[in-house]
Amino acid sequence: MLRKLGQNYQVAIPREVVKILHLHVNDYLDIKIKGNCIVVEPQLVIPKNQAYFYTSEWQKEEAEADEDIKNGRLTKTKSLRELFKKLDDS
Repeated sequence: MLRKLGQNYQVAIPREVVKILHLHVNDYLDIKIKGNCIVVEPQLVIPKNQAYFYTSEWQKEEAEADEDIKNGRLTKTKSLRELFKKLDDS
């Protein structure tokens, strides 16, 4: 896909690429140089106060919780009081 470098050094991304990568206006793209190539990679910008949720530790615990739910390892209660009583009893 040949493209011409335009004014202000802009390059239009082909519609086919936009569709395949599900890109949208105002998405962030990381641009790197590898050898003699330009590599453009879509990025998801995460607010700093939510970054912990994307750590490997948090994701591991989320996977464990999903597995517990899948296997029925749950405690159901009708109120917070009942929940805290069950927690105190265990």
